[in-house]
Amino acid sequence: MSGWDDLARECAAWGETGRMATWWWRDDDAVEPTPALDALLGVARGPIALAVIPAGLQAGLAPHLKSKPGVAVLQHGYAHRNQAPAGGRKSEFPDERDLGAIRNDLGDGFRMLSGAFGDQFLPVLTPPWNRIGGRAVAILQSIGFIGLTRYLPRSAPQVHGVNQVNTHVDVIDWRGNRGFLGESTCLAHLVGHFRARRRGEVDPDEPTGILSHHLVHDPATWRFLEKLRDFLENQAATRLLDPAAAFGSSVSSGSFE
Repeated sequence: MSGWDDLARECAAWGETGRMATWWWRDDDAVEPTPALDALLGVARGPIALAVIPAGLQAGLAPHLKSKPGVAVLQHGYAHRNQAPAGGRKSEFPDERDLGAIRNDLGDGFRMLSGAFGDQFLPVLTPPWNRIGGRAVAILQSIGFIGLTRYLPRSAPQVHGVNQVNTHVDVIDWRGNRGFLGESTCLAHLVGHFRARRRGEVDPDEPTGILSHHLVHDPATWRFLEKLRDFLENQAATRLLDPAAAFGSSVSSGSFE
């Protein structure tokens, strides 16, 4: 049986419960308009969260996205620069870093994106490499963040007063050739999280998150994402969430007609 058959069976199982298998889409590392970004928005064809690096932001991105009402802008760290001690796992906001410096970077990035994107900015932090120390998490709400998104199933819906909604299917093989992870592996991750939610093995209310990185997609990655979008759109028991809805926010990122 193919992974697509497994996914169809899992979606049908959700339908039998009378519940919806919700999902959302996050894409990282945006700083400027590029052909790859336009390809992403064309493939997404619906609500998507775009994690923007504040320190790398180019002037053309905000006006380019203003005509894309389905896009919610998240904050992708500050400079996407590793600040971990030598030998440590990469992180821009590790516990070892000075907390005042962390607050300054996060606050500066928040103001930059809020000023550039206005209501299109959804105040959710996407820490680079999906890692952030607990001391930094504890100050997010005081800066103005309403959400935090990392990778793998969440341990709790809220951490230090901010809503946590993670991603669960990264389509890039970061530990290998940095190309497409592969159709069978991606589908196994997707089916696995859907199934674990349905069975109550992980938080059933956390929408399943697709994670992409438009700047490094190869043709196989684009083909898979387009096929996956079409497949999920045709399942009666799945629903793509607007990022603002995923984070339970009253902040609207617009919607597609």
